[in-house]
Amino acid sequence: MTYHLVVSPQAYEALERFIDYIAVEKQSPLNAMRWLEKALAALQTLKRFPHRCPPAPENDLYEETIRMLIVDRCLFLYRVDEETATVRVLDFRHGSQQTPE
Repeated sequence: MTYHLVVSPQAYEALERFIDYIAVEKQSPLNAMRWLEKALAALQTLKRFPHRCPPAPENDLYEETIRMLIVDRCLFLYRVDEETATVRVLDFRHGSQQTPE
């Protein structure tokens, strides 16, 4: 089964801020683009195997299972909607950021 992949505006904005940070603050636009390509390729794998990733630390805060795709030290938080065969990326954060309470 192939799932649809939907990225929330919140996750997209957080990812965009992270890429801008690498490109501008760290003065490494080439590394920013390489990392983004790697992250987007990893996200695409969720279309075929969304259940392979472990539950996120935030999982206890929700009724539905929240999973995390880890790319280097960053986490994409997502849930799988079986009824619509959709993977919904809810948020993105660097692993050093605190888990919301």
